[in-house]
Amino acid sequence: MPRPADCQSDWGHDFFMLNTGPVQMMCEPLNRNRDGFERAEYGVTGEFGGFTCHSSKKGLECKNQDGHGFFLSRAVQRVF
Repeated sequence: MPRPADCQSDWGHDFFMLNTGPVQMMCEPLNRNRDGFERAEYGVTGEFGGFTCHSSKKGLECKNQDGHGFFLSRAVQRVF
């Protein structure tokens, strides 16, 4: 997604998703401290409240109850 004109910070690194409704990309400083973040092995599916995430060799896809979500890989980021 293109950077909004009023975004003067980092863009495209943080996503906000609720159990229902569309996903939002956040305009906020990137946290470069990776402590506390875990890596999902390929083929893992996790449920977190009202959304589900699945990791594969293609990337990470997360969807909420409405079917909205995001896909992340090294080459692509997509909000749907």
